[in-house]
Amino acid sequence: MDYGKATIIMKNNREFIRKYNELDCLIGEKFNRENDDSSIYFLINKYRRSRIEKERIYSTKLDSIRKIRNLLVHESGVIDELFEVSDDVVAFLDELLNYLRNPARAKDVMTPLSKLIYGTESDTLYYLIEKIIKDGVSNIPILNDKKEVIGVFNSDVLLTLSIDELKITKDTKIKDIFDYVRLNKQINLRFIFVTSDYEIDVLNDYFAFSKEQYKKRLPIIFVSVSGKENSQLLGIVSPIDLIRKGQ
Repeated sequence: MDYGKATIIMKNNREFIRKYNELDCLIGEKFNRENDDSSIYFLINKYRRSRIEKERIYSTKLDSIRKIRNLLVHESGVIDELFEVSDDVVAFLDELLNYLRNPARAKDVMTPLSKLIYGTESDTLYYLIEKIIKDGVSNIPILNDKKEVIGVFNSDVLLTLSIDELKITKDTKIKDIFDYVRLNKQINLRFIFVTSDYEIDVLNDYFAFSKEQYKKRLPIIFVSVSGKENSQLLGIVSPIDLIRKGQ
């Protein structure tokens, strides 16, 4: 046996185990799972359901790495002589550790207010309908003069107006039907506010589990100065923003 080569193999394998354990501890701390023996498996399942493509790829790789780790731990005497963990695998663990320690945040993925299509109480419905059709937006925030969100205009609003048989003309303005655009009046939708420092991992979970937990879809997340409704809007995050970030 080439003992020099065996030493190199064992060194790489030991580094792999060290980084794997470091990852396991980091997941436990980050997601409050310190007393859980399955932190790695938790992250695998979490990323498997993610809208972010990068995280789904991480999930697949990490599942394979988990199996390698189990072999090295439970069959260390034999495996160390036969199997060498590659530098690429060790580098992947470094990449994942860095991803968890330095996550992208709402400010990194949001559409900022300067690029956002929004309306005011003085805008006509026809004008906003035109924006929906021509610009392909689904939900148009309605802002006051302080740039605070006071409502949302969308196809659900139009449907409700139709059901209520409310007469609309080309001169009908948002202020004329304001009760229909209020955030708490959206029957099938809910909206939440966060600060710009929210991690995209948290935002992803909000989108993924809204329907399950609240029986309402979460189409966009508002990013405001204080993370509350009565503060200036900074931008919005949609599911597509998270998908783009993960490409």
